[in-house]
Amino acid sequence: MNSIYKIEKKLDLTQEDQKKILYDYENINYDKKGLEEYILENYNLDVKGKYGELEIKNPFGKASGQLSSNINQVKTDANDGLGFVVLKTVISQDKDNKSSMEEWKVNAPKMVVEEIESKSGEIGYTVTWKGRGWDKSFEDYLDLVKESYNVYKQSKVPVIPSIQYHLPNIGEDFKESEYKYTTQSIEKIWKDESLDMPFVIEQDFSATLASMENSQDEIIRWIQEVPRLIHKYTSAKDFILGMKLFNPSLGDEFQVKMLEVLNQMKDKVQVITAFNRLFDREREFEGKKGIAYGGYDLSNRNLRVLDKFIENNHSFIPISATGNINSGRMMVEYALRGATSGQMHTYFQLPSHNYKLKEGSRARKAIHELMFNPTDGLVPVMIHLKKKLNMDNDQILKFLDIYTLCNSGKN
Repeated sequence: MNSIYKIEKKLDLTQEDQKKILYDYENINYDKKGLEEYILENYNLDVKGKYGELEIKNPFGKASGQLSSNINQVKTDANDGLGFVVLKTVISQDKDNKSSMEEWKVNAPKMVVEEIESKSGEIGYTVTWKGRGWDKSFEDYLDLVKESYNVYKQSKVPVIPSIQYHLPNIGEDFKESEYKYTTQSIEKIWKDESLDMPFVIEQDFSATLASMENSQDEIIRWIQEVPRLIHKYTSAKDFILGMKLFNPSLGDEFQVKMLEVLNQMKDKVQVITAFNRLFDREREFEGKKGIAYGGYDLSNRNLRVLDKFIENNHSFIPISATGNINSGRMMVEYALRGATSGQMHTYFQLPSHNYKLKEGSRARKAIHELMFNPTDGLVPVMIHLKKKLNMDNDQILKFLDIYTLCNSGKN
């Protein structure tokens, strides 16, 4: 494995630890107790995460995409163990149903899951599809948001609308009418539903933006102005704005610069989702040239960039990680760089042999694997960290403390 990884390949676990984890991996003992409570009582591990300041029961969420585009998917995810769900990205529009980025509404739901080898030789998975944003009507999206808020009322699993707002070229103005109508329409539903949850939205800088070869100045303008405009048309005092950054083909240092620019806007941005998928201009899929992809090349770059960022920035806006989160181990790798939650898409579509559980939804199979896989699960990796931190067995290690505890001597 590449030296970028901070967790040793072989975990430091006692035979008793291994036996206990293996038993829980092969048997589901937490249905009555609840997964997170079971882990806390039986392992002294607190696996709660956060999206900004919004507490979530565990750090694993579903990223925006085809798998969060209808209410049945949202219900299943909430009932079967995920910590939060980000809805499929809607494209902003004005009150007359006009959208400057109309071409991003692509109805191409077919997805192909395949293995992909990274430049360093690691075998992972990527999902390929031609679709972009929400292709149905904006009214249909508002209905999904309303229904999803009702799921939250029952489950307390946060559901987060995702929006791609108008992004102008240099010399072009932002279409503020689209910012106003889209933001206020979604906020109205939040107000009408009287939720005990902050108003939360995530601005999605699509991975496909990397195909447009925008200049550094254009991109910096976007990430400075978009949060300001969203806040301009938001009246909620209890508001959490997440900004999902993409991976432009401009090198690691520019990726770090984007993080630094956003961190100068802490009054506007509460979460940074880092980072969207890579983009291959030469790869083809069903006649379309230029495809976004994931796998270990993505996580390796993301982790490398976050390392460079935290080297000189020890206090920063909370990070919601995304990019090849294929195990509890990978979630901890991101947590060691400051992530308080993680978003996945590909992981819910892997071939069935990747999951121990053979019954139930993909969400249920995934969360069980992410927690209890004996070599890569969150539980064994956090036990390993407890030993590295010289914590006693009866001490509680919190997922949210991983970054601080493991980097306290460096900051």
